[in-house]
Amino acid sequence: MRPISRLAVLLTAGVFIAAADAPPAPPPAAPTAPDIVAQRGDVKLTTADIHGELARLDPSIRAQILANPQALQEFIKDRIIRRILLTEAHTAQYDVTPDAVARANDARDTAMAQLWLTSHAQVDAAYPTEAELQAAYEANKARFVIPQQFHVQQIAILAPANASKEAEAEALKKAKDARAQLAKPKADFTEIAKKVSQDPNSASKGGDLGWLRADQILQPVRDVLVTMQENGISDPIRSPDAFHIVKLLGVKPPSTAPLDQVRASLTAALRQARAQQMTGAYLETLFKAQAVQINDIGLADRLKAMH
Repeated sequence: MRPISRLAVLLTAGVFIAAADAPPAPPPAAPTAPDIVAQRGDVKLTTADIHGELARLDPSIRAQILANPQALQEFIKDRIIRRILLTEAHTAQYDVTPDAVARANDARDTAMAQLWLTSHAQVDAAYPTEAELQAAYEANKARFVIPQQFHVQQIAILAPANASKEAEAEALKKAKDARAQLAKPKADFTEIAKKVSQDPNSASKGGDLGWLRADQILQPVRDVLVTMQENGISDPIRSPDAFHIVKLLGVKPPSTAPLDQVRASLTAALRQARAQQMTGAYLETLFKAQAVQINDIGLADRLKAMH
C-alpha cells in the first residue's frame, strides 16, 4: 500500500494558512491493485505468486514452461486449482483432521528430506567445461542422429476410420477428383490445396507441411514418400483419418545434429547425471558411517495385527 501523502503546513511568523482558505486536498490515491493473473471469486494468483512458484522448480523445467505459452497456462491453472481446493479445505476445517495433518506432515518431511539431499548435490556452475561437453558429444553421437527428412505438401480429405461406407466412398471420390485436377497442364498444387484440402493446419498454406522427420509422418504416407522422386505427386493414400495426396518437395538424408544444436539439452543431461552421482555418493557415505538395521522377522504379521 502506498504511504499517504504528507500535507505541507506552513508556519511563518505566527501566520497560519487556514484550511478554509486553501484548496481542498485531493483524496488519497487508491492502493495499487495487485497484478492478478488468475482469479476465481476471492481466490487470486498474482505475478509474484507465479514467480515464486516457478523459482522453486528445477531450472530446466522452469525454462521449458516459460518457453511454452500453453505449458505456462497449464501451470497457472494447476496452481489456481490447488489454491481453490486449499481454501475450501481450510473453510471446512478439513486441514485439522488427524488424517489431513498426518499427510501434510508426511509431505513436509518428504520435501525437507529431498531438499536436504539436494543441498549435498550442488553442481559447480562451471560444469561441464567445453572439453567435457565435447567429449560427451563425441561419445553419444548416435543419440543425436536426425532421421531422414521430407519436405511435403498435402491435400487431405477427412475420412475417419469409423466412417460409413458411403462417407468413405464420398471422401475417396473427392480425393480422386483432386488428383485429377492436379494432373491437368499447369495445375497449381498450392491453389488446389487451399480450395479442397480439409486439413485445418495446412490448407491455408497451400498444404505445405514444411520439413518433417520420417518418424513424424504416418506410416502409410511414409511408405509412399520413400518411393517418390522430388516434385512427384502421389495417388490418394489411406490413413486412419483421411485420404492424403502428397507432393514431395525435397529430401534430406539422415544427419548428426551439430554440438551447438544440442548444447543446451546435453549440458542439462550432464548436470543432472552429476547431481545424481553426488546424491548417491552422499547416501553411500551416510550408510557407511552407520548402517541401517531392519528387524523384519514377523513384521508383516505384526503390521496386519494392528489393522
